[in-house]
Amino acid sequence: MTKRDDICEAALTLFAENGIEATTTREIAEQAGAAEGTLYRHFDGKADLAQWLYRRCLNQLRDTLTDADEATSTPTDRLEALVRGVFDFYASRPASCTYLLSARESGAVGTSESDAPPSPVHLFASVLDEGTRQGVFRETSSSLVAGWILAMVQRTVLFLKTEALSLSTQAAIDQTVDAARRLAMPSPG
Repeated sequence: MTKRDDICEAALTLFAENGIEATTTREIAEQAGAAEGTLYRHFDGKADLAQWLYRRCLNQLRDTLTDADEATSTPTDRLEALVRGVFDFYASRPASCTYLLSARESGAVGTSESDAPPSPVHLFASVLDEGTRQGVFRETSSSLVAGWILAMVQRTVLFLKTEALSLSTQAAIDQTVDAARRLAMPSPG
């Protein structure tokens, strides 16, 4: 690993644990085993590093969800794969997942940059649109339902992270998948 990699990993860990605002460049450099000036050779400062990490983590999440989505064919299976994909991302990259959740909620990173990857909401909305066209899902705002589903998944991830549920991880994931399906399906009768 290069010093730049060491700085990025140290920052990701500290940002996920303490938040961007509470983390200093000195702490990042110390954890990376580098001089503070080394950070400035690679980034314009903490805000630039935070934004770069946000884009990297969002790309990693998008890649995980795209892989999950491509492994299935029906809209219902695709929706389930996307929901499970977020949980897989959390399991395989907990610091990246925590950072994405905390950075977005805190407003510490800008989300309007032209080079920012598309939000996962777009992947979910695309699957919901396809399901609606095929008559599998109800007619509604796909972006709104996608937002509801992602918010529900994010909350479940936070509950799992803080061990605030009396359910097993698998039961929490299965119940979240079921709830996501119910949000997308037409109302009975």
